[in-house]
Amino acid sequence: MRPTLLTGLLLLFSLVCFVYAWMMNAGEAAAAGLGLLVFLAARAFIFQTEVHGLALSLTVIRETDKTILHQSSIVNITSSITAVTKKLTASFEDVLPAGAVLTAGSPRFTEGRASYSLNLPVIGDSFFQGVRITCSDLFFANTLLVARNAEHPKLTMYPTGIAATHHAVGHGAGWSAQEFDRPALIAGFDTRTLRPYADGDSTRDIDWKISGKQQELYVRLRMDASGGLPALIVDLPPRGASEELCLHFAETVVGILENLNIGEEYPVIFISGAMYLDTIRSGESEKIIAMLKQAGTIYAADYLYRLRHPSVTRRSTESGHQLSDQERRIEGLIRLYAGRYPTDFERMVRNISTSLEQETHITYVTAAYGDLSHMTYFINETKKNKRYAAVFVVGAAATPREEEIRSAFTRAGADVVEMI
Repeated sequence: MRPTLLTGLLLLFSLVCFVYAWMMNAGEAAAAGLGLLVFLAARAFIFQTEVHGLALSLTVIRETDKTILHQSSIVNITSSITAVTKKLTASFEDVLPAGAVLTAGSPRFTEGRASYSLNLPVIGDSFFQGVRITCSDLFFANTLLVARNAEHPKLTMYPTGIAATHHAVGHGAGWSAQEFDRPALIAGFDTRTLRPYADGDSTRDIDWKISGKQQELYVRLRMDASGGLPALIVDLPPRGASEELCLHFAETVVGILENLNIGEEYPVIFISGAMYLDTIRSGESEKIIAMLKQAGTIYAADYLYRLRHPSVTRRSTESGHQLSDQERRIEGLIRLYAGRYPTDFERMVRNISTSLEQETHITYVTAAYGDLSHMTYFINETKKNKRYAAVFVVGAAATPREEEIRSAFTRAGADVVEMI
């Protein structure tokens, strides 16, 4: 509760009365000051009572065009409220779910109604936080959050490629604490993404281990490549990465390999920083595992190419962006080497991009170790060829670098950036 300007002036006048009464021994002045304090205390009690009544009378109804979402979906919300304000002056605002981004309209209520659109990138279930009320009378003001009906509607966001109709089997009899599905872990869930077997399902999709434990056939649900052919680019952590990070990295790669299982083999390209290692078909499991074992042991070559992709520099210049000292040095290097032979790194990226002529959905897995320029260059090259780019970053979640990494990859053009 905050005093208004009028209350501040009355308190000041009351103080003056007490000072005058003390100096002049005037009982009337003391009585006047005390009377003002009693009056303001009574007004504060009345204000608090009216605010409490307003909060209890608030009714919120939210309507949405969909509650089952895919990543980066736009949701249209229409909210309406009723409330008894009595003598208070009040304004209301819908408080969006955590992580939501307002894209159109306003969540502020005008004549008891608010219409707006939001983008919700948070995987899993999301809820509104409530309605923020700002109310006042002549003497006091207050802002409070009322969470009534905040749980309606529940918005459920699934990662790209995971169907909203999937049914998950929870932890039950026979499940060990360490047994969880890598694709489900990547998708943000801690249960296996399975459903009971139905006529017409391929026997290749049956999870025999879980079916045996549950005494019923269950089918593993896969994450497809959204209608296009996939490719996987794995940026192995260099020497110096911890054993825990390398293990987490390998588990993530294996989980993504399972998710991208479309019944055909696809290329898995291994790099480490700016150094090309090998290209392996997704069905060659032994070779892939052998390559993953090299994580944390590779002496990465010097990064002779540390520039951003030319298309990014060009966009920055065309947009009138004020260049930093580093960007000016980059532009100078690009002008200096314009027309000369490309660097080894540039040739490697172009060769890989050319080899992926048929693949339209490129998934990257990286630990984002050290400099990010090689990854941002790869992503820019992907987008230059109008391919879909999804980046899974291992070991950076909840670290000081998370925002920096997410921002760099998003600016480079990645369609999805997931912290694992």
